[in-house]
Amino acid sequence: MADELLDHSEVLVLDPLEDSPLPLWELRWHEATTPQELADILAPGLISLAARGLVEVRRFPNWPAQWDQGVPLTGDDLARESTRAEVWSDDAAHAVLAAHITAAGRRLL
Repeated sequence: MADELLDHSEVLVLDPLEDSPLPLWELRWHEATTPQELADILAPGLISLAARGLVEVRRFPNWPAQWDQGVPLTGDDLARESTRAEVWSDDAAHAVLAAHITAAGRRLL
């Protein structure tokens, strides 16, 4: 991977997305990592990758779902929603955010 182009948070988000799309909770690297810790560590990388066109993020009422049925999130909407701990949890009581690597992002793997 071209690590010099990505910061640590971006790498932690992009690497698991090789098998995307994935709900955000699938980016958890260790069970002891809480949803709030995931939000604090990974949301900045997710937001940056999306702004650079390396990933796409969509909101779904539940998961699994067809990718094209999700509502795309960008800019302020993505920043607001991706920093909430509950979207990094697999609790079914809330909307699901899922990320999908783009062709541009795939070139960095």
